[in-house]
Amino acid sequence: MTYNGIAPTVVAGKIKPTRIPIPPPMKIEDLMKKIAQLNLDQNILKNITPNITWRGNPLFIGNSIHYDLLHPKEALVASTLRLTPLQYLTYKLILISSARGYSQRSFPFRKSDAQKHLPIDVNRSSKLWEWFTQTGWLK
Repeated sequence: MTYNGIAPTVVAGKIKPTRIPIPPPMKIEDLMKKIAQLNLDQNILKNITPNITWRGNPLFIGNSIHYDLLHPKEALVASTLRLTPLQYLTYKLILISSARGYSQRSFPFRKSDAQKHLPIDVNRSSKLWEWFTQTGWLK
């Protein structure tokens, strides 16, 4: 049985989480529907300032497709980490869904777990984990 990117595996008599490969890309409508099903508190974005730094210049994403689907602070994070809006939204769904799956099984969702779930470099996935932790979405 699998749930949100992890499956229980028995190793040396103990149950451990095992990462499942990322599913193929989905239509933006389906992606947004799945993000909406997460019931994330968007009001928190009004009260926090992203504390995310990255080497190099931010990527200009203002003219990118699906830019309008991002909250301005999420757009700032995506731009800072040089991610397109679609990448950011996909990684948001993956990380938050995975964290909830870990939580339901009483496993902590650490930064190293986030790095294993995303098909990007470990530094970017660490920064996304930090951002989603700042928002409180990775409880």
